[in-house]
Amino acid sequence: MTSLTFHGGVGEIGGNKILLEDGGKRIWLDFGMSFKQSGLYFDEFLQPKKYNGVIDFLEMGLLPGVTDMAGFYRQDYLAHADMPTSPDAAYDGVFLSHAHADHANYIHFLRSDIPIYASEVTKRILASLEDTSSSGFNEFLNFKETFTLRPKKTGEGMMKPKSEETKVARDFRALAPGERVVVGDLTVEAMAVNHSIPGALGFLVHTPQGVIAYTGDIRFHGYGGALTRDFVKRAAEAQPIALICEGTRVKKDEDETESLTEQDVQERVAKVVNQTKNLVIANYPWKDIERLRSFYEVAKMTGRKLALSLKQAYLLKRLEGTDAGAPSLGDGNIVIYIDRKTWGLINKPHYPQNIVEQDYSAWEREFLSYPNRVTCDDIHRHQSDFIVRVDFFDLTDLINIRPDDGSCYIRSITEPFDEEGEIELERVENWLKHFGLYPYEQVHASGHASGAEIKRLIEEINPKLVFPVHTEHPELFVAPPGTRVEIPQAGKSYRL
Repeated sequence: MTSLTFHGGVGEIGGNKILLEDGGKRIWLDFGMSFKQSGLYFDEFLQPKKYNGVIDFLEMGLLPGVTDMAGFYRQDYLAHADMPTSPDAAYDGVFLSHAHADHANYIHFLRSDIPIYASEVTKRILASLEDTSSSGFNEFLNFKETFTLRPKKTGEGMMKPKSEETKVARDFRALAPGERVVVGDLTVEAMAVNHSIPGALGFLVHTPQGVIAYTGDIRFHGYGGALTRDFVKRAAEAQPIALICEGTRVKKDEDETESLTEQDVQERVAKVVNQTKNLVIANYPWKDIERLRSFYEVAKMTGRKLALSLKQAYLLKRLEGTDAGAPSLGDGNIVIYIDRKTWGLINKPHYPQNIVEQDYSAWEREFLSYPNRVTCDDIHRHQSDFIVRVDFFDLTDLINIRPDDGSCYIRSITEPFDEEGEIELERVENWLKHFGLYPYEQVHASGHASGAEIKRLIEEINPKLVFPVHTEHPELFVAPPGTRVEIPQAGKSYRL
């Protein structure tokens, strides 16, 4: 008998953790972080304690309290918390739809021998996140065994090993679109879909009871919109018994700005840039390669150069040779913005290079010698030559760049959806007003299908059963005759 248990993504946007069981085999569809649940208890300055391993997360309902935790969660965390461990994995794999935190972040807590399946692009994005993030819970492809000791070289006493000495590689398996993975009587078919991050997949799980389709997160516009349409067509052909469907934008009233396409974004940004005399400052999601491409195309059309952050440059380097659609770091319309850090020495030529390098992490240093690197001084002197990305955490860079009159700010991220986001936006606006960049331009297209598109998707796939996930309004899902909508409850198992 095939069953589904929803441990996340229920009545909320994100946090997807869906367990599929059949014939003794158990796989997960995504294993993400719930921002909503986490925000109830933690914030930037109130964080779970690493010494507790999984305890803080289990206590606050952030991780599933499965009965066989010994065969599921990291053995180093369990042992240090005096919890039972096991020599064998109790689960047969996690299938990741994409690399956004609300779908992938909590694989950090899983034991290393549970296979993780995702696209090659998703694997490289997670590798980039692992290398560049300062978070304490970001070990995706490798984890570093903690709470272990080794003998001192002198042989007397014990010491904590260096983190690189305890690195353990996960069983991470890259999937090509169209590839199938057999797990017992289950066959998981991966299909590329379009989302606001490259490498996204949807899945068709072939079970003895029939096919279960899982959308992951999808949209129909963008440079890869045809991928989503192909997924819908293939899912319809499979005649699924169940469809697990995202519904981020399923709500009573859809804002017109949320209905923009990626092409609309490119056209509106181009209009703003053409009207701007001096510097164009923009904020867009750093992992959204399609949005980066839109700003890159505008830079080419308007005779400017797109200035990437160090983190974006590292991501593009990681994505070289893939089908992610990212421009090359050597492109003539791309420059790498080396921001000032620590001592702020990058624009002080009288300091030796080895001293300057100490301002930067190891992964950043290779970019310091790139011929297309620029500093705040370069951007300030030639403001009409650049579109530079400055996100919320880099607003202090405006003090160094000092945009002249006739500059503009383009905000190409989603509008705030809670009080915390509104407070953050108010701070942004204070900075923009101080530097004469207010009012700003808001130009954004959603990474998710609209409510109307979700309705048409369900009609075309025509499953027997629909489980709404990744939505705050599952009650608004509309299904055609012959299809039943089942609103899942957290922790409840549904037999198919």
